[in-house]
Amino acid sequence: MAVIENTWLGKQITVAENEVALLYRNKKFEKVLSAGRHHVHGRLCTLEINSFDSNDLYFDDPSALQMVRDHQEIAELLHEWRVDKNEVGLLYHNDVLQGIAFPGGTLLVWKKAGKLELKKVSLSEGLEVDRSLLNEIRLRNVNQSQRLLVEPGSRLQVPVLESVVPAGHIGMLYVDGVLQQELKAGLYGFWQINHEMEVKLLDLRQKTLEVSGQEILTKDRVSIRVNLTAGLRIVDARQVAESQSDHEAFAYRALQLALREAVGTRTLDQLLEDKLHINTTVKDQVVAELEAEGIRLERVGVKDIVLPGEIRTILNRVVEAQKAAEANVIKRREETAATRSLHNTAKMMENNAILLRLKELEALEKVSEKVQNLNVYGGIDQLMKQTVRLG
Repeated sequence: MAVIENTWLGKQITVAENEVALLYRNKKFEKVLSAGRHHVHGRLCTLEINSFDSNDLYFDDPSALQMVRDHQEIAELLHEWRVDKNEVGLLYHNDVLQGIAFPGGTLLVWKKAGKLELKKVSLSEGLEVDRSLLNEIRLRNVNQSQRLLVEPGSRLQVPVLESVVPAGHIGMLYVDGVLQQELKAGLYGFWQINHEMEVKLLDLRQKTLEVSGQEILTKDRVSIRVNLTAGLRIVDARQVAESQSDHEAFAYRALQLALREAVGTRTLDQLLEDKLHINTTVKDQVVAELEAEGIRLERVGVKDIVLPGEIRTILNRVVEAQKAAEANVIKRREETAATRSLHNTAKMMENNAILLRLKELEALEKVSEKVQNLNVYGGIDQLMKQTVRLG
């Protein structure tokens, strides 16, 4: 900032080496003051100094363009560059990118700031920013800090649309609402000056879609809750982008309607007996519909069927009664088999004395295991008779 000191004849002004000072007398531009000390006469007039730092590069003044056109002395201190309507300018200071000039704009920079160069890029050759230039813009952060002078009425905006497409995704580039390009995974930049640009991301990986809590009436008017899960994958990104604003909502509705039809045409007993019916019916109904929109149905299955409390209680009772009946049948079957076995054994012993005696000895062995002392009188025959009597 220039230093101003009052003297008895006027003002003494000191201008630093990196400054450019403009002297105004009675609100009218008079001259440019170079670096050094200046004595300005003017006790009976109004003197003003408007100073600029040339290290800031840009001649920032609301009336800069008018001043350059009206005063040759100021114009000689500046580089004045115009950028055509179909190009952008890249301002380099000492070979380092400093800023971006918009189409149709005028750039004013101080010559004494150092080595300055304006490189121009034609927008008619394409809107995509070269990768090396994009890296330079990101490194210097010039995309977010614009101080370049443009024509009055021009609309300032971020000049470069930066977009990162993650792995497993695809980017759909829209220019002024029209789909222009599909972008694979990577970093991209596009000149969005005078355009409305947007990159929409679509996930190409398999996505699980849950159709949960569906309250549906069966054919026999039983209300059940069904939870369905499905695996979806985008196979035609352009078709999805052009036909559906929300492809997941579209797939959800298709699965929901197919699920209701699959359940509503079967009774509860039929659904419980054939649980795969819902899976196959839903898949058969929605596969073609989803493929027409660029979506592949890779799997579908019922997670669970939730019955109302009273129906669940009744079914539990039915199952309990069925199991009890099955157990009773098994018990009677075993009793019949045991009785038949005893009958066959008795018939065999009736016609075979030796077999009868072996059976008696077997019974005697079992009884004797529980007797501590046994006195035998009268031989083996008396033993067998008395043992049988004790039993």
